[in-house]
Amino acid sequence: MKTKLSKKTKRIIAVYLAALLLLYIIVEVLPEVTDIFETTQTLEPGTLRIAYETTGYLIKDESVGIAPESGDIQYLVAVGTAVKKGYPIVSVTPDGESNQDARFGEYMNKLDGYEGLSEEYNSPISGVFSLTVDGYEDYFTPDKMDKIKRETVESPSYKSANLERSSVIEGEPIYKVSNDDNWYVLCWVDKETAESYSEGRAVSLELPEGTVDASVHSVREDGDDYRVIFYLNVYYEAFCESRAVDMSIVTSDNEGLLVDNKCIVEKNGQQGVYVVDKNGDYVFTRISVISTDGEQSVIEDATFVDEEGNQVYTVDVYDEVLKHPENALRSDLQKESESSGGDGDQKEE
Repeated sequence: MKTKLSKKTKRIIAVYLAALLLLYIIVEVLPEVTDIFETTQTLEPGTLRIAYETTGYLIKDESVGIAPESGDIQYLVAVGTAVKKGYPIVSVTPDGESNQDARFGEYMNKLDGYEGLSEEYNSPISGVFSLTVDGYEDYFTPDKMDKIKRETVESPSYKSANLERSSVIEGEPIYKVSNDDNWYVLCWVDKETAESYSEGRAVSLELPEGTVDASVHSVREDGDDYRVIFYLNVYYEAFCESRAVDMSIVTSDNEGLLVDNKCIVEKNGQQGVYVVDKNGDYVFTRISVISTDGEQSVIEDATFVDEEGNQVYTVDVYDEVLKHPENALRSDLQKESESSGGDGDQKEE
């Protein structure tokens, strides 16, 4: 037996659906329609940030300390301390209990044969002292980074083990020292982004625990994307504990006047916008683009020097520029063509 809805219920449903439709119009349709009817954009000062978000893999020279005997352990330096090679970092007081099974087998199995293992109580290399291992210390190394394959690094979870404890068993990992003088970050980016990364170019990497300066070490095609390696020699707080991190590669952070790219046209080989003058006329005005993200650009204001060394007067803050300048450009070119007897190649002085 079918249940008939009451008129009141039908009205409630109708009102609910109408509210959903109104919400959709406000969020999705209205901004597009409004943009069509807005004819100008006001130029205001601002900062254009150009960044690419990806996953970065930290590559570094590391040495993992292994307990040569069982006993009580004492840590002689704090986590995060920079130590020189040969500096005392731990001590173990033997207790004679050497028949116990070593722990952290999951991590030690990955490090089987790793040349960076050390049974020294003094630091085997210069670097930063830590008490975590993830088992990938032998994989993400500078001498192997050019051979790292994308499909092998995107699946692991990269969980770390905390090594801090009061006693150790022979053969267990007891510390790690990571060289922070020269380290790297590997990532993959799309082709368009890779084209802006030339070797040696300075960038900023926004990492979970802070922003660090870096430079492009290498760029290489890898399937449909490109593998990029950045070089760093700066301090990063979570350097030792990090392996795979979410990051943003910032290549530009420029200040100037912000303008939508759809306002920009090219006339006679020169970029510009149409500024609304005090008489309401549209005047083509040359611009100098500092940087762009494909949707917006940051441009010089007042004046700039062009490629020929000429000073050019350009737009000012709060100028009104046409958002859809195609008709104005077409009209301008037509007038120039008519005034020059049909020669449309005459350039604006």
